[in-house]
Amino acid sequence: MLEYTLEANELTDNPNDSRAQVVNVSSYSQAELVGLIMEIGAGLTRSDVISVIEAEKQVISKIIVGGGAVNTELFNAFPSISGVFDSPDAPFDPAKHKVHIKLQPGVALRAAVADVKTKRVAAVVTGAVITAVTDLKTGAINATLTPGHDMKVSGVKVRIAGTDPDVGLYFVPSAGDVVKVDLSDVVVNNPSELIALIPALPAGTYRVRIVTQYSSGKFLKVPHICLFDKELTVN
Repeated sequence: MLEYTLEANELTDNPNDSRAQVVNVSSYSQAELVGLIMEIGAGLTRSDVISVIEAEKQVISKIIVGGGAVNTELFNAFPSISGVFDSPDAPFDPAKHKVHIKLQPGVALRAAVADVKTKRVAAVVTGAVITAVTDLKTGAINATLTPGHDMKVSGVKVRIAGTDPDVGLYFVPSAGDVVKVDLSDVVVNNPSELIALIPALPAGTYRVRIVTQYSSGKFLKVPHICLFDKELTVN
């Protein structure tokens, strides 16, 4: 089974559009391929199989180095050149031009793709995660907050970014109104760390909440909400 998850498609205007992300793909080394060939029972020894694979690799490399193309039932490989030539008679310049090898599936692989079965699996949470909150006045971790001083929020994808009006850093009290931090009071705003001024919070217990559209260099259509799972105390 080819396993996949669905995630928001950021390239369309429809907020309901999703795109597939292939996950849990098994990879096989040459040694493992040799083992699988041996299981077929083709009457070859392990040394025979390794010798044939090595010989094929050397022959194909020699063809490519000579500017040739290779067409097999598994793949087609052919060279191409990228870069701009300034005139019709300009020579190849390694500083401007580069040789590439393009690969395309051969007839056997194209036929195999038709037989692939797919299975949708649950997506792993990939949004913002808060791992710790440090009171920089006292040095306490996941314990206290000192109004008028800075705190550090450590985590994953905690950078506050996006145009949605709900994007921001919040203090959620156990009772009372939620307090939103002015973005100008967030002095460090990185994917793994925030440093922000703690506002004049009344005494009580609070949890930190982040709302952001940031996700590994791109932006989500719908903001992700991350609520820290530990309560912090303002004395």
